[in-house]
Amino acid sequence: MMSPFSLSNAGPFHGENVSLVLLIVKATLILIGALGVTLVMQRAAAGARHLVWLVTLGALLLVPALTLWAPIHLRVLPALATTIIPASGGAAAAAASTPSSSVTPRITSDAHNLVGPIATAPTVVAGPQVSSSLSTVAARIRSTDPLTILLTVWLAVALAIAASLAYATLSLRRIVRNSIALNGREWLDALWEISDRIGLEKAPRLLQSNETKMPFACGTLHPTIVLPVESDAWSPERRRAVLLHELAHVRRKDLAGHTLGRIACAVYWFHPLVWTAAKRLRSESERACDDLALMCGTRAADYAEHLLDIVTSVRRDRTPMVALAMARRKEFEGRMLAILDPQARRSTPSRWKTGALVGSLSVLSLIVGAAAPMRRSAPPTASYVANAAGAKAAGAKAADAKAVGVNEVGVKAPVVEARHAALPTVARRLAAGASDSDAPAAAAKGNRNFSFDANFDSKTPDERADLLAKVLATDPNAELRRTAAWGLAKYIENPVASSALTRALLHDASVSVRETAAWALARDRDSAHSAVSALSTALRADASDSVRATAAWALGSIHDDASAPALTAALADRNADVRSRAVWALGSVRPASAPKALIAKLGDSSPQVRSLTAWALFTIRDTSAIPALQAALRTETNKDIQVDYIRALGAMGEQSLSAIRGLLESPDPTIKSMAVDALAGGNASGPWPWPWPQPRPFP
Repeated sequence: MMSPFSLSNAGPFHGENVSLVLLIVKATLILIGALGVTLVMQRAAAGARHLVWLVTLGALLLVPALTLWAPIHLRVLPALATTIIPASGGAAAAAASTPSSSVTPRITSDAHNLVGPIATAPTVVAGPQVSSSLSTVAARIRSTDPLTILLTVWLAVALAIAASLAYATLSLRRIVRNSIALNGREWLDALWEISDRIGLEKAPRLLQSNETKMPFACGTLHPTIVLPVESDAWSPERRRAVLLHELAHVRRKDLAGHTLGRIACAVYWFHPLVWTAAKRLRSESERACDDLALMCGTRAADYAEHLLDIVTSVRRDRTPMVALAMARRKEFEGRMLAILDPQARRSTPSRWKTGALVGSLSVLSLIVGAAAPMRRSAPPTASYVANAAGAKAAGAKAADAKAVGVNEVGVKAPVVEARHAALPTVARRLAAGASDSDAPAAAAKGNRNFSFDANFDSKTPDERADLLAKVLATDPNAELRRTAAWGLAKYIENPVASSALTRALLHDASVSVRETAAWALARDRDSAHSAVSALSTALRADASDSVRATAAWALGSIHDDASAPALTAALADRNADVRSRAVWALGSVRPASAPKALIAKLGDSSPQVRSLTAWALFTIRDTSAIPALQAALRTETNKDIQVDYIRALGAMGEQSLSAIRGLLESPDPTIKSMAVDALAGGNASGPWPWPWPQPRPFP
């Protein structure tokens, strides 16, 4: 039986040894190409380089299947001369007169040519067989094909690696099983806020274990973050830094990529470049998570200090290899340099760039993986024409040859090519799930299903929205009403849900219910006018600071210009949290010009309000704010807010030149560097740390 790892069926380029060498060559070409791409992308964001390695490792796992099942035949090898040596009459007569002999075709090793039958005499055992079991085993070993030995060694090592991964998985499950859940508000508030900030729909489990010293993330299907018991003594800033990093792994699906790298190493354990690719994949994922943490507003120096303290406190890291530890000593130096590099690009690639990068790399890798070199076709030689009659004369011999897929010249290619030509038709039938005769019935069934689904979507009311709206309007339990308001956010497109939430926002007696209703209305895009009207009323008149703050955030999330007057009025609110969210909302709405009340917030007593005001002016880009920014920069004492003002000035274009020119004489190297970037047409030290002042409520 042919080994499943043999690629000899990929086309007429036969030979198991050659096929395996071809597989290794393809994998090497793909890996070298990835190395070249990442070298060119040294100044790009770590997330972009991570995508390169992820696509590369995925392509390596598809190369064997592509070569076997969907080869792209390339006729690039030299053609072989095809000759037929007719069987001699004497040999044929001898074969015919010797009924006890077996007639077998002989194929030459260089040209796969069918040669005349060879009479093989039956083997006669002269005497009793006398051999020891040891000699029998030795004889079998000597007669074993070298390729079989190589495949056996490959399989043994691959199984050993797989066994180590299985053991690590069991160890990880034991740690998770013996851990305790962190349910304190100091942990859950930070977990929910950061999850919402980075766009996680569902926060992962947060556990604490005495069996580990290093924080790590695990679980591809059910993400989990495990922290050491020492985390109880961490400061709030360190807790947020650790959660930001680990939640970034969950958000980026790095656990799935990490698993893919481990599988590729198990399959290609003999290839050093595969291990390098897996190492680069993990390294770039860690740097991408660091970049995301820094873009969320964490100071680079503070973040690096937290990482350094955690790494130096762990003498021996026992994190299972299937988990993603927060930091490892071997790769820590490069990460520190990247974190503290002020010129490093940290922005995540856009969807268009991600799609273009992944698509182009996938196409190139798949073409290389599916390429199957073939020999060129050769015209019939003189010997072929001269011997054609003799070859056809052996009718029984030709019939036997064709029965095993060998044509008149001993080449299996026509049968294989015919089989591959039939594959698209078979694939279409398999994809349809029915034979050609079943197609009309399947099409009719599909049309009925489509009609039913369309009618269901357009006419059938959602009973869950009606029930939740009834609970929100009539239930005496405030906690149940709050949960109902939270659930109605999922059905905000239903007019029943939108109307119920609007009534609850304006008339419910519970502060928590009104706050949750305001949060849910932020998702209302279809009836934005009614939602903006209700939220504006709550922002102006509600007695609760938390309700007014959530209403301001919701107006900013809807992005409707009609909310600008209410948000501008809220800039004078007595509560700093309400003012900061109103500033953020105006920056999100982006009116045509910056309101004077917004520019005045550069002198607000709250540092958060001043920082968000700089961000809002950065997004609106109203040049009338340049004098106020320049004056605020001279009086501001907070170093971080000074940096925010310079970012805002850098976004104003040529009219901010005079304000930036004075910064070139600053003794502070950071401010001077940002001024140079702004003059050079840069974005003043990179993307703005995105403010997200409103966490998602959880019932």
